[in-house]
Amino acid sequence: MQYREYIPSKLNHLVFAIFERKVDIPMQVQMLPNNTVSLIFYVGDKIKSAKGKHLDSSQFNPTEHFCFITGLHTEPIFFDMEGLHSVGLKMHPAALRAFWGIPVQDFKDAVHSWEMGGELAFIEDHIRSLTTFMERALWLENYFYKKLLGKDIDFAWKLSKMMGQLERDVYLGERPDISAYSGYSKMHTHRIFKDWLGLTPGKLLRYKQFLKAIDLIHHTDWNLSRITYECGFYDQSHFIRVFEEFAQLTPGAYQKNKGPIPGILSW
Repeated sequence: MQYREYIPSKLNHLVFAIFERKVDIPMQVQMLPNNTVSLIFYVGDKIKSAKGKHLDSSQFNPTEHFCFITGLHTEPIFFDMEGLHSVGLKMHPAALRAFWGIPVQDFKDAVHSWEMGGELAFIEDHIRSLTTFMERALWLENYFYKKLLGKDIDFAWKLSKMMGQLERDVYLGERPDISAYSGYSKMHTHRIFKDWLGLTPGKLLRYKQFLKAIDLIHHTDWNLSRITYECGFYDQSHFIRVFEEFAQLTPGAYQKNKGPIPGILSW
């Protein structure tokens, strides 16, 4: 698989990367949750099939559309690919609210075709008229930058900063009072988190612990006992339980079968 990406500095961390993916040989992959939302455009061959928690090909088949969105996933998605050529945006979940005013929870564990209120034909015409990855990446960066102009997205940054503080506490083994950090009632805090980040505060913190474990498994030579401690889990049984919640396999099984790209396994 060929993969390259461009970091769009204009998009204020709402878009982590604009990427191009090419698959020249048959490949079946299991993609674990990664706390992103992806907007994917086909510029060549399409995927053969896809399946996931709420992905039912009888209701929606992403192989039939020029553009589709993979929402915030809490369980793996499986793709069967051969000859795939796509360009996409890897986005922070809050981008759904910032760009289109859509609650993130509406796209949790789902894949949808993406119409964007008439935007799609305009985007498709431009993407197909360009020939190189950098031309497409720069055009997409400028297009989505214009969508942000005049919008108040400070709230997204306040949430992001608060999540950083909460994560640091959790990694130290503490269990913070999340509503005290937000300054809102517990009920309103839960509503904000589901609308902007897609998950309740408690589940999002477990999700972050899982993602940190994935990162450490790939980028350190630490054993699972140390990773358990560094991620703020109570003990290894707690680590295993949370990891299985999102990956549907144990940390040991993931470590044994991991590939070169974090969170992506062959199947």
